[in-house]
Amino acid sequence: MKRVNFLFFISLVLLFIGCQNIDEIEKPDNFLDKSKMTDLLYDMVLLDAAVSTNEKKLEELDVEMLEFLSKKYNIDTTDIKQNILYYNMQFDENTEIYEKVKDSIEKLEKAYDSISRVSDSLRKVELKKKDSIKSLESDPRSQKLKKIEKTN
Repeated sequence: MKRVNFLFFISLVLLFIGCQNIDEIEKPDNFLDKSKMTDLLYDMVLLDAAVSTNEKKLEELDVEMLEFLSKKYNIDTTDIKQNILYYNMQFDENTEIYEKVKDSIEKLEKAYDSISRVSDSLRKVELKKKDSIKSLESDPRSQKLKKIEKTN
């Protein structure tokens, strides 16, 4: 009997926990569609990366992330927060938005990596060129050629 009462009590507790009412967040007055929200979050990720990379430079430029975004998207910071909260409650749409942001960041990263590789290659070629010029200048035969050219 104790076992039945215990199971009944546990079932009742689980029923109450399982039937919680989650408050639905209303669509903000200044609602951003998925495309704009994707752009906003992309910009937020880039600005956050900029802050973590060189916070002093952003302070020198007097860039405040939420203020910058509110000017760019023509909404206030409260609207930004409300849109983020709204989309957080729309799981499928939110997942889709974050996947697009992730894809955009990956494309940017690939582009940066390819530019970085080209830049590194050009730097190596330039160093090799400088080294070859230095080695020619230090070669005794080239010194003799310079003396001959001067005398002629």
